[in-house]
Amino acid sequence: MRTESLREVKNHLSSVLEGLPRSGPVLITKRGRTCAVLLAADERTDLESLILSTSPRFWELIDRAALSKRWTRLEDLR
Repeated sequence: MRTESLREVKNHLSSVLEGLPRSGPVLITKRGRTCAVLLAADERTDLESLILSTSPRFWELIDRAALSKRWTRLEDLR
């Protein structure tokens, strides 16, 4: 995973985007601190899963459900 400053990414966005499939995600820093991650995406990318996987609220709900031991089977949702 590469790390680039926000200024570099802004100045060379096209080349950074072109390199994503080869280099993988790029950490973007602002004043030396990570502020974003740039990922390659295509028609196979499951954006909803990606967004949920980084959501603290989603994981709090999962943890709460696991602790309550009141799981609903997928078959029962139909």
